[in-house]
Amino acid sequence: MRDLKTVIMVVLILSISSFLFSQTVTLDIIKDIEMDTIVDEKEDSAEITDIDIDVDIDKDELVRIGEDLIIAPEDTIPGDAVAITSNLFVHGFVEGDAVCISGNLYITGIVCGDAVCIVGNADIESTAVIKGDLICIGGTLSRDEGSSVEGEIVNLSLPFIRPVLHHAFKYIRPGDGPTFKPRFSPFGRRIVGFFMYIVKIIALLVFIFLILLFFKGGVEKVSNAIENHFWKSALAGFIGVLLILPLTLLLIVLIIGIPLVPLFLIAVVAAMMFGFACITYTIGKIAAEKKGWKDKSPYILALIGLVVIEIVTFLGNLIILPGGGFAVFGGIIKVIGFVISYVAWIIGFGGVILTRFGTRKFGE
Repeated sequence: MRDLKTVIMVVLILSISSFLFSQTVTLDIIKDIEMDTIVDEKEDSAEITDIDIDVDIDKDELVRIGEDLIIAPEDTIPGDAVAITSNLFVHGFVEGDAVCISGNLYITGIVCGDAVCIVGNADIESTAVIKGDLICIGGTLSRDEGSSVEGEIVNLSLPFIRPVLHHAFKYIRPGDGPTFKPRFSPFGRRIVGFFMYIVKIIALLVFIFLILLFFKGGVEKVSNAIENHFWKSALAGFIGVLLILPLTLLLIVLIIGIPLVPLFLIAVVAAMMFGFACITYTIGKIAAEKKGWKDKSPYILALIGLVVIEIVTFLGNLIILPGGGFAVFGGIIKVIGFVISYVAWIIGFGGVILTRFGTRKFGE
């Protein structure tokens, strides 16, 4: 099960991050724009390289990449059923979770764990029984009367952003995305910048929800460490950030450590991402306790925490749009928002260090 979660997270990180960091938008004015030709060529090449993989990670797990996964009425899956960039049909019995990423989820049978649909539509028929949570992010949720869901129901349709997220899963390797050079006025540049900020926040939210889905226990351990040992978490995070560069240089100096540099940096990024998910959950949990909210879904709590952290930066990006004097004031607000966000990342990173990536409770 742990291997399955690791593979899913790696695929998601490569997919979404390749969209966020490899899509080049050049704002220079050029005479000839051949975007249509470039996009068509890239789409043709992407279609040629589409993959169709059946992954056998564990005898109890069934993972399908690029091909529809159909659980017939007479079939029983002893573990999880996962479909990536394809559709998942559950007509039989799944003892674990039913997870569909960048595809549509159809359930008429029984799922003992959670039913999760990321960047796709979820269709729950009247005969469906879901004993865990029902989660649909980046698509529409259709649930017939008579269907049974014993856990939480979380539905974030995000209709305006779904095509962008779906596009992110199309390019697995950096550099595969189309490069285009449209004409932009100064105001257009600010609009594009604001839009890209929103896209990154949505992608970040998807990452946070996935971490909560797959690593609930670890998130709770890190969250408790941050809440009960706040200053120790902040100090650990600050020291950890200071040590990243010296440790990287040390590995480079030690010839035998050079192959470990990429693994070390990946571990740092993973720890930062995991810690940020934990700090958003912690802030949401504290806010819920202050307001007297009970039995709130962890996904709602994380969403509240993300809003608290990013609200200042969002306002800065919004104020800067008209330009002129607003741009100066908005820039100052953005700097303040950056500091708030950076501190949150540091504290979350420190909580991950104290709990050894959420594997143990700190202070016990």
